[in-house]
Amino acid sequence: MTIDDGGLPQLHVLVLDGDEADAMRTRRALLGMEHGVRVTVAESLRAGLDTLAAAPIGCVVTELRLADAEGTDILRALRAERRDRPVIVVSGVRCDRLAVASLKLGAADYLAKHGRWVEELPALVREALGRSVLATLGEPAPESDPLAGDARVLPGEPLIATTASMQAVLALVDRAARSRVPVLVEGETGTGKELVARAIHHRGPRAGEPFLVQNCAAIPEALLESELFGHVRGAFTGAERERRGLFEEAADGTVFLDEIGEAPPAVQAKLLRVLQHDEVKPVGADRVRRVACRIVAATNRPLDAEVRAGRFRTDLYYRLAVFPIRVPPLRHRAADVLPLVTHFIARFEARERRTTGGIDDRALAVLRRYHWPGNVRELENEIHRLVLSVGHGARIRPEHLARRIREAAGALADVPLDRLLERVQIALIRERLERTPTKSAAARSLGITREALYAKMRRLGIAHEASRG
Repeated sequence: MTIDDGGLPQLHVLVLDGDEADAMRTRRALLGMEHGVRVTVAESLRAGLDTLAAAPIGCVVTELRLADAEGTDILRALRAERRDRPVIVVSGVRCDRLAVASLKLGAADYLAKHGRWVEELPALVREALGRSVLATLGEPAPESDPLAGDARVLPGEPLIATTASMQAVLALVDRAARSRVPVLVEGETGTGKELVARAIHHRGPRAGEPFLVQNCAAIPEALLESELFGHVRGAFTGAERERRGLFEEAADGTVFLDEIGEAPPAVQAKLLRVLQHDEVKPVGADRVRRVACRIVAATNRPLDAEVRAGRFRTDLYYRLAVFPIRVPPLRHRAADVLPLVTHFIARFEARERRTTGGIDDRALAVLRRYHWPGNVRELENEIHRLVLSVGHGARIRPEHLARRIREAAGALADVPLDRLLERVQIALIRERLERTPTKSAAARSLGITREALYAKMRRLGIAHEASRG
């Protein structure tokens, strides 16, 4: 069985799967992607290798059970054929050791066939196709993913990876650090997007140059333009002297643009010029100036949806998303909770000059069950509070944990599924309402309309706050 669908050759995906039903589900999911993705399906390794030899494949999606091969032998064969092509393993076997082994052999990601895997796959394929673009830009491709042991930690940064999804993020950080293309870091609030950007900067040739940060949602439009692009004397009231913007100040370093989805249209247009021509035009200036910095941007909501809604420029999105990195939420990587807790306890003990007795297994179990709407940042803040509040030398026990964590994570096995989902929705909505300036902003971060948010708040009994719009 071999099926080939027409499309753009630079977006050609090869699907290897001996299960015909799963192969068809994968094919339909990928054909539903944007940009005219082309899909070829084969049930054997031999047919797949023949396709790779004959066609410009941008990404391979493979099962580890084919008609003529199985296990990591498939990855070794694909790697021997051409090691710089991204390979995503989609397996019916749920095994952490197999996932790590796949990553060590060069797989870009590992997705188990359970839950909503078919819906998650297109995002992984989009990332993989983005990495294939590097070859067309002349960027060097790494020979292998340098994964050693069962966990990786980037030195100096709490980017801790035990799960396959986070090990894949660290592998992408290594690859991105060697190039100069723009990087778009996607993920929920608190997942560590700025840490990913800093790791890219510090692990590459620009490590000795400045790393400058600007939150695009933090200041008004006029001030944001001046901060990023600079201004000349007299450009506006109060501009008594010329000022260089971040892109000039960064020199050969990196500018990290957080919450890029909040950038106003005028700023988006100027950012496009920086990405296209490596030049800026300060506010009030007649001439452009050359810049040499690298741009890493981050967003907590899907920019492709913002493009479809007309709130973000299509051309700017494609310039930024040459190399996308998606940081998974903490609730999807429970195995990372223990190493993160250990890391944060050690850090805050040193900072606060206090010594705890560590954390007992029952408290750790509660932390692993909690859904972490605030992600790693929420966990970090909780551990900081615990280090400060428990007695000197005392062991952290369940009763020391914040009440909201104990209540949300307690006795989950006895909670009906519908009630459990309701609890998660309440906690998530409350967290977004606390962290965003208005209900409209909270609704956008949740991916729903303001009217839908109000309806959910009424149904779940979440009180309205008159001071928030």
